[in-house]
Amino acid sequence: MEDIFKNTPQETYNKPGWDGRVAYIEREVDKFDYEGYQVVRRELFSKANCPAVTLKYGSVNFNVRAIRKLNECRHIQILINAEKKLMIAKPCEEDEKDSVQWSKLNKHGKVEPRKITGEVFTAQLFRDMKWDLGATFKVLGTLLTCKDEKIFVFELINAEAYLSISAPSPDNPKRRERVPLTPQHWQGSYGQSYEQSKVEIVKTFEGVPEGFVKITLPQLPLKKPVGDKVESNENRKDTTENGTI
Repeated sequence: MEDIFKNTPQETYNKPGWDGRVAYIEREVDKFDYEGYQVVRRELFSKANCPAVTLKYGSVNFNVRAIRKLNECRHIQILINAEKKLMIAKPCEEDEKDSVQWSKLNKHGKVEPRKITGEVFTAQLFRDMKWDLGATFKVLGTLLTCKDEKIFVFELINAEAYLSISAPSPDNPKRRERVPLTPQHWQGSYGQSYEQSKVEIVKTFEGVPEGFVKITLPQLPLKKPVGDKVESNENRKDTTENGTI
């Protein structure tokens, strides 16, 4: 059997151990050699309680776990690094430029996610990422801390896709099935090498991280109540000519 400690000449001694149930061997070394090992992606395990963002065409939704990790703040700025395919959620004040509300209080006074509407933003993001407009994408976040500030970083290239396809059955001809899809570059590996996993995602984030730009999510116009009268084409034309639209 191959000795996994063969590259660790600093080993000092072996000693038998007993934890009350089974015997084991404890070996002490100065340093373990992680060469050849891969850190298994957390996406390959249960994602319950993982901070995450869900992206659909027209909306962005962060889960409550991410909100709690950022001290249940109400507003954030969304930053994008188009070259590195990274997205950041950065806490900010309500009146700060480009702030968007990502959380709210429910009727019981508890913080819960607030869906962020943004068709223009998601259309641009889906186009740049070459994502299917009909799919839903979920990305897990990494919490970074610098001094007293915290941010979440989301690696968009590791987004998992979910497609809803028709899967009729004898009992339900309208039945649809949710099919999960993983990124192609995940194939053939468990994750990054141990050395790659230690590389910082963002070197610093004092102010705006280098290479990132703030994204403003446009507010869509409110729908008119059904009872409202529709403005005539003639009146609409006059209004446009007067410069009020």
